[in-house]
Parts: sequence; C-alpha cells; structure tokens
Amino acid sequence: MIRIYLTIISIFFAQHLLAQHTIKGKIINADDRSPIAGASIYINNSSLGTSSNKEGLFTIHSPTRNVELVVSSMGFEKRVLEIQIPLQQDLIIAIKEKSTAIEEVVVTNYLKDGWKEWGQFFTDNLIGQGGFADDCKILNHEVVKFRFDKKANVLTAICTEPLKIRNDALGYELTYDLGGFRMDFGSKMFLFEGYAFFKDIGKGRSKYKKNRNTSYLLSLNRFVRSTYNKEWEKDGYIVRKLVKKDNEVRTEAVQKYNAILDSVQKKYRGNWKLFYASQTDFTEDQVNTIRKQRIQPEKISYLMGIMQPDEIIVGQDKEKGLMKLNYTDYLYIIYPADFSKSKNKILQKAASEVSELFIMDSDGIIIEPQGSYFPTASWILSGYAVSYSKLAYMLPLDYVPTE
Repeated sequence: MIRIYLTIISIFFAQHLLAQHTIKGKIINADDRSPIAGASIYINNSSLGTSSNKEGLFTIHSPTRNVELVVSSMGFEKRVLEIQIPLQQDLIIAIKEKSTAIEEVVVTNYLKDGWKEWGQFFTDNLIGQGGFADDCKILNHEVVKFRFDKKANVLTAICTEPLKIRNDALGYELTYDLGGFRMDFGSKMFLFEGYAFFKDIGKGRSKYKKNRNTSYLLSLNRFVRSTYNKEWEKDGYIVRKLVKKDNEVRTEAVQKYNAILDSVQKKYRGNWKLFYASQTDFTEDQVNTIRKQRIQPEKISYLMGIMQPDEIIVGQDKEKGLMKLNYTDYLYIIYPADFSKSKNKILQKAASEVSELFIMDSDGIIIEPQGSYFPTASWILSGYAVSYSKLAYMLPLDYVPTE
C-alpha cells in the first residue's frame, strides 16, 4: 500500500511540474514575408524543440509560463524571444538573412591558433573541471574563435556555429549557442552566456539517473523549487541573511597611502629613506600598517539570523503559478548537512558548503514551481555552487527530479 501511494504521489508531482502550455506560431522571412520551412524552434535550457512545416507553422509545449524561445535557420540570423504564456494570439516571427561579408570580417579579427593556446582554459571555464566534466567533450571545437586584448588583459571568444557537447556523465548531447565568453584577468571577472538545447541520449539508464539526481540536488533549480514550496527546512537548507558593508578602514588607508605615495614621488623622487628622514607625520612602521590596511577586503561581512522563505516572498499569483522574491543584501545558503551521510562522494563533499545569492534588480525575481526564474541575469550566484553551474552539471528545464 505504501509503495502504491508513493507512486501515485510521484506521478501527480511530475504532471504538476510539467503542466503543458502551448505556443503556436509562424516563421517568416523578414524581407519578403514568405514562410520558412525547417526552421529550428526550441525553449532555451530545455529538451523541448520542434521545426516549422512547409507553411512555416509550428507548435511547441512549455512546462513554464515564462520562456526564452530560440529560433534559427540556415542562412538566417538567430532570434530569441521572451514569451509570457498565455499568448493573446499566435506568434509571427520574422528572421533576417545573414550577411556573410560581416561574418568574414568578424572571424578574421581572431587568433589563428586560438584553440591551441586557449582551448583548455575555455573548456575548463565553460564546462568545468573534474567530476562530470571529465566525461564531457566538445565535438566541434574548430568553431571557437578567440581574441586576447593584451592592453586590457581581456580574453573573449565567439563561435561561428553552435557548440556540440556530448555529456556522457548525464546522458545528454547539448547544442550550445554561445552568446558571450569574457575573462577580464585584471578584475578577475568572468562571464559566459548562451542558449542550450538538450537531446536525451541516456534515457532509462541507471548511471544517468543517479548522476542527474546528483546534479539536481546541487543545483540552484532545486533551491528555487524549495523556496516556491516553502520547504527550506524539509530540504535541508539553512538560509541566513548576509550583510556586506564598506570597509572604512581600508577606504581611509587607500586614501592615505595614495597621498603618501604621491608625496614620495613628487617631493622626494621616489626615495623612501629621504621621505622618512625629512618629515615627522609618518614613521616607517605607520606606513607599513597603512599598507596592510589598504589590502584588506573591500567589504566586511555580517552574518545575521536564520531566515524563512516567507521573509523573501513579496507576492504570489497562484492561478498563474508565479511567485515574486525580493530582499536586500545577500542570501547565505548552507547546503544540507545530511549530504555527508550519502554514499555519493560529490554530495559528501557538498555537505554544509555555502553559496551566496544577490539580486541585482530592485524589482526582484519571479520564480515558478519547476524551479525556473527570471530575469535570469539579475540573480548573481557566488560560492560553492558556481562549480556546479557549469555545463557539465546543467540539466534541462523540463527535468523531473526523482528524489
């Protein structure tokens, strides 16, 4: 009886998560308004895709009400639409023909032997290092082009075609249309973005089920679902508020040291011994203390009390299945301590690790029961979970967890 009961609940849960919303439309040429047959249409970060028929018509079903619809066709520019369901009418999507002249100019501005020099760095930062990343392979790396700006100390990459990535850890073949890849070595700021379509090549195999569940348990997607269901405690999360304030000691030290350095260079021609001997305002010990203070962290962190989901939920539309989150400062998320009891080494390692979540947009974040959220660029993740936000651990939006 218990097994039957759990099975019924699981089926109901899966159906609830994957409630279908229909999107219909037509793909046309932007120049002459003629229909385009065979255009590819997919929901970003999902395994849900289709193609247009000879009249340019298509139908696709979405598990969420807010999606990015990606449209592409050979010889045409890609188009991405942000869709909110339900639609008032069928979509008419016009796409423009590509300019080959512009493409040739763009590609010739990149490094000739870029992959040899930067390929491993690109792979490590896009896909990840170790773990599931060891079972991933880029099948068409020749489409990746690199540019390195020595003066700015910045690396950028583009792809002339979508990347084809085989993930033999999770059982997916990923088509990844890279939108941007940028590493600023000076500021140590890294960014990549793109559009992903998943093809399931491992359906039903126990290895893939296990690995997919591991990825899900470590994902931001699971935390979002837990927030929507108000089940942080049940799911093992401890969430606290983290306040970061400017380090005034450091700020003052930077100003003092810059003034001292300016004086040394202008009045004493860079001679520090002459500087110390000629004035009484600063001793050598005092200057050394200021030097240490100026390399302190820019921010001082204050960890506050344990939070509950209701403290960040500011609105909900139950009919549409949408919830709005907003908060100041940071969420300090501690992963479930029970992971330490798992036989899975990846989960053991993640037990009680910490990630931080910051909202850049003052308007907040909208989340859905499936774990999706938007605008995606407004939620900034840092800490332990960053390693598991790379493509090696990425699951499609329509993945249904088995935990």
